[in-house]
Amino acid sequence: MSPAHGSVQSIDRVLDIIEALSTAPQGMSLSDLAAMTDLHVSTAHRLVTALVDRGYAKKDTGRGKYRLTLRLFEIGSSASRVLGLLSASKQFLDELADFSQEAVHLVERDSDEVVYLYKSEPSQQLVRMSSCVGCRNPMYCTGVGKSILAFLPEAEAARIWDQSDIQAFTCHTITDWPAMQQEMARIRASGYAMDNEEHEHGVRCVAAPIWNWEDEPVGAISISAPVSRMDETTIQRMVPRLLSATQEISSLLGHVSTAQGPVR
Repeated sequence: MSPAHGSVQSIDRVLDIIEALSTAPQGMSLSDLAAMTDLHVSTAHRLVTALVDRGYAKKDTGRGKYRLTLRLFEIGSSASRVLGLLSASKQFLDELADFSQEAVHLVERDSDEVVYLYKSEPSQQLVRMSSCVGCRNPMYCTGVGKSILAFLPEAEAARIWDQSDIQAFTCHTITDWPAMQQEMARIRASGYAMDNEEHEHGVRCVAAPIWNWEDEPVGAISISAPVSRMDETTIQRMVPRLLSATQEISSLLGHVSTAQGPVR
């Protein structure tokens, strides 16, 4: 084995360990870690010790389990393509959750998907959404994703569709490109998108995009609720506050407000 090949293999193994530890927030024993990564115990110990030494992992001396630290979160936050998106948005998200008394999500576009950066829920919410911070979802079946997809250049939106694994999460999921084109036209006309049980049964969302200084839709906010609480009257009450929040955040990111985003 060449030194270069050995180095790459070691990197792969370290990443395997990081990914394994990410599934166990309460920690993982060395033996379980070795088994999950298909490594010899001594190899797993050497690599996880290196992570501990660099501050990426921590060993609970009482239980003998290893877990990740927030070091990776710090690096991921600094690598965010939209500098300050979360810090610019948080106040508006919490206010929107307080106004709507429903779950409010912030996502950032990451290539062909959306990543959930923040979730604000009212303290008395009766039904909890299954979404979680750090989760990824495709664009075509989520309100936040469609609100971004609709305002991308047509060729780019088509490329994302073609490269996505299009599947019907529910009977309401749009899986036909011409139908999606019609949906995107409706979103551009209204300025907001709907997820009508397209990704999760029983959940309806209304979402709108966030724009950066380069006039690009780089993120989105959604209000999510059970279908029984998100009727047409409620949607029309939520939309003005939602659009106001996204416009305020976009302004903080340097976007010059227009009637709607660019259609190209």
